Amino acid sequence: MTINDTLFNIINYFHKDKNFNRVTFGLHSSPTALKTIIRWRLTDFLLLVVLTGLYFFAYALKPFQRQFYINDLTISHPFAEHERVTGTQLFVYATWFPLTLLVAFSLVFTKPKYKIYVAYVSALGLLLAVTSTSVFTDIVKNHIGRHRPDFLARCIPKEGTPKDVLVYAKDVCTTDNLDRLYDGFRTTPSGHSSISFAGLFYTSLWLSGQLVVKNELVGSWRTIVSWIPAFGALLIALSRTEDYRHHFVDVIIGSIIGITIGSWSYFRLFPSLDSSRSYYPLLIVKEIQEEEEEDKGGELQEHLTDINYSRIRETV
Repeated sequence: MTINDTLFNIINYFHKDKNFNRVTFGLHSSPTALKTIIRWRLTDFLLLVVLTGLYFFAYALKPFQRQFYINDLTISHPFAEHERVTGTQLFVYATWFPLTLLVAFSLVFTKPKYKIYVAYVSALGLLLAVTSTSVFTDIVKNHIGRHRPDFLARCIPKEGTPKDVLVYAKDVCTTDNLDRLYDGFRTTPSGHSSISFAGLFYTSLWLSGQLVVKNELVGSWRTIVSWIPAFGALLIALSRTEDYRHHFVDVIIGSIIGITIGSWSYFRLFPSLDSSRSYYPLLIVKEIQEEEEEDKGGELQEHLTDINYSRIRETV
């Protein structure tokens, strides 16, 4: 075999089989096993496990340390010892509360045939949105390395540091609390904003689908109830400016990230809110449509059989 033949085989490895399927990436398995993998979103579950591990890695990264002026008023705010929404509270509000709501609602209101599946897919989408947003936000903010509004209170510059001169933290900061100092470089984007919107905006979309808010027969109260979680995310995001942990632009960027990833995660799994079955995952909607088509096909066949039988009787 020549070098050209070898290179050709390597490059076209996935196309040896004329029936190569991009959906399964050429995975050869029994139809039942393949259907189980796709139906239960097992690759998404594996991704969730990987992202959970990456979260701890990304969180531990040291940030890029930018230069600053010690007379910069935008980073001269006091350090808030007590936050309005702590990191622990954030994950309770943006993850555990929505998760409990999604599972409980699914188990109570969904048709028995689909209860477990709807609860599982709903929870998987929520957790994927939150974990992917967390990892993305931590990596980006560590690379940006912008100073928080309370950075100078964290740094405690030494006396005699010249004003109007760019300096490094390692040269002028006197604090012994290095973790607090390093965290002062992690302002953009706001993690509280991105994570809260990822989890709570997803929850609002999910409730909108479950309560069929786009149906012309339902009341406006359903829309209001559905979007309470998203409003809660807005309040959490704004609290970061009240604690002087973030600039407004940090909150805006973080909110956009959370809304984007939350929407992506939801609409990968569920149909448009305009759908008459917006409360079912996409794969369930497809199954129901196929069953309805089979039923219609059976009814049509029975109708044609009756017509043919009638013609035979008339002929006789």
